[in-house]
Amino acid sequence: MRRDLLMGQKHEIPAEDNDTSVFMYVLTSIYMYLFVVVLAIFMSISSMAGSWEKDITGSITVQISPIENADKHIDKTKTQEQLHKVEQFIEKVSGVAEVRTLDEQAIKKLMTPWIGTKVDMSTLPIPQLLDVRLKPDAELNYDEITRGLKQLTPNASIDNHRLWLNRLIKFATSLKTIALAILLMVVAICAFSIYYSARTSLNINFESIEILHIIGAKDRFIAKLYAIDYAKIGFFSGIIGLLAAVPCILLVGRYGMSTGSGLLNGASLSNYAWTLIMLTPLFSLFYAMLTSYWTVRKSLEKMV
Repeated sequence: MRRDLLMGQKHEIPAEDNDTSVFMYVLTSIYMYLFVVVLAIFMSISSMAGSWEKDITGSITVQISPIENADKHIDKTKTQEQLHKVEQFIEKVSGVAEVRTLDEQAIKKLMTPWIGTKVDMSTLPIPQLLDVRLKPDAELNYDEITRGLKQLTPNASIDNHRLWLNRLIKFATSLKTIALAILLMVVAICAFSIYYSARTSLNINFESIEILHIIGAKDRFIAKLYAIDYAKIGFFSGIIGLLAAVPCILLVGRYGMSTGSGLLNGASLSNYAWTLIMLTPLFSLFYAMLTSYWTVRKSLEKMV
């Protein structure tokens, strides 16, 4: 008999049947939309920073300034001789995996964003470039390499990218910190909304809860009813937020790749990142369920 009474009361106090349910669906959907978008931004920045560090720290660039003859014209023969000597020297350095000389087309592609396409690059004193790929975990003595290059030719110099790489990494770290702060803020505000909604529902259904207590219902039983209802709200709101966020993520990603900026090439989301994104409705479900359960249990303890 008692079990029948309890089960009969099950639908008298669920959160999804009161006037705040629609508001909670809309509000939680917005929160999950923001959560998914910011999560994607956070993981994109992490991927981009990792790509920068992998590509740039795993390589160095050696440049050889063009040699001029007595008439102040570029002496291509002597420049090529110096380039060949420098290339042989770099290949013998411990920790170097590969040395590649950039051809005119590659150098032109690098210079086009800065000087445009209307300039005749053959008339400019553009240095020759060596792209040097390093072995994993290679530790180079840059001072010693610099001294060796200067003994070969004063026209050679080395760039290990460390200065501007550190600036990029610091910038990416700042963006990640901001994104993480926004994620935490969204989660906290969502928790507060669930807390306020559950407390309001408890006050509205105070008489029904009193009856349940009289016939022997425990606080955990009532809290479980709320947890089930808020789990539904969290799950379906998570799906709505996800469906709204994914097209935005794809659109922004497509636009970013269309800019042709090499710095953004590593900002793509991995399969692991997409898996986390697709699991956000489950996160929303458990988060709403646990938050509402804790809220109701603590509130009922104070009410008693």
